[in-house]
Amino acid sequence: MAGICGTDLSLLAQKQPVDSILQAFSTTPTILGHENVAVVEEVGPAVDPSWLGRRVCIEPTLCCAVRGIDPPCPRCAAGEFGACERFAAPAGGGGDLPAGTSIGYCSGAGGAFAESMIAHASQLVPVPDSIADEHAILIDPVACSLHAALRADISDVQTVLIYGAGVLGLGLIASLRALGYAGRIDALDHAEYLAEPARQFGASDFFRLPARSAERFADIAGRTGGSVQRARFGNYMLSGGYDLVFDCVGSRRSIEESFKWTRSRGQVVMVATGSGRGVDLTPVWFTELTVLGAYGRQRETHAGRRIGTYQLVIELMASGKLSVQPMLTHTFGLGEYRRAFETGMNKARHQAIKVAFDFR
Repeated sequence: MAGICGTDLSLLAQKQPVDSILQAFSTTPTILGHENVAVVEEVGPAVDPSWLGRRVCIEPTLCCAVRGIDPPCPRCAAGEFGACERFAAPAGGGGDLPAGTSIGYCSGAGGAFAESMIAHASQLVPVPDSIADEHAILIDPVACSLHAALRADISDVQTVLIYGAGVLGLGLIASLRALGYAGRIDALDHAEYLAEPARQFGASDFFRLPARSAERFADIAGRTGGSVQRARFGNYMLSGGYDLVFDCVGSRRSIEESFKWTRSRGQVVMVATGSGRGVDLTPVWFTELTVLGAYGRQRETHAGRRIGTYQLVIELMASGKLSVQPMLTHTFGLGEYRRAFETGMNKARHQAIKVAFDFR
């Protein structure tokens, strides 16, 4: 199976800025698709043959280990391979992969939207029999959410806002609860059909907001005990707000409101992959926010040990602490790719959460 990510759809819809810096970290032509669950059908001569026939997820990151770079860059050496500093060019010497952050975005490494694909042995993560294919296909997006949750310091956090309750937002709610967070989690989205899964995953409340800024800020002030401050030309600010906000939308509005709706010295974690051009950054320095980026997966520090994000997701799923039950809503054969992409691009119309190709 191959999940269709929002980033894939953004590329197909040409929503990336024409001068996006991500161009330096990807190459075309490519086969899209990085969310996957598959069976190993063939191995190279240097690979342990016991992998044959095993069900796996391919951890998609094309980091130093996959590229054959030795010694690895400082980030990979620290286990932070999601922030590898060698994504942009061939390694030279031992490695010859062109630019690309992961499978699906590299012309030299095939993606999951195909009947078969190739992977480096270091990317293989075994999937236990207790986890069905329909749940294993969600390991990658949930891993991105879990990594974002672990990037934040929740030790003194009482209130959390999840801005955007799609796959990443729902994964964050589930991940925070699986990590033992017991405080308030508010989920904001315009799509009412996401209310039930948000609450099922552990949201304290799900709400929508009107379009007008004055009403939006008044609502957030009421929820957090903050007060609205008004500047000229319809610009607003909040005194007070949430302790921690996760932006899972990545639009100019979501980024700006995430900054403005976070209390002084609070935290904002940027989870979505938007560019946010034209954002008013005044709240970042004026209220001394801690702004964190979260991208992909790595080796996490959790409960006194180091563990890969995929492996931790699998542990939490297998233990029953993390459920993804309602997330996969639509599957298609590869020949139905037009319907699959249309469904993914118009999720509210189809009440879709995660859309995937099913090759079984």
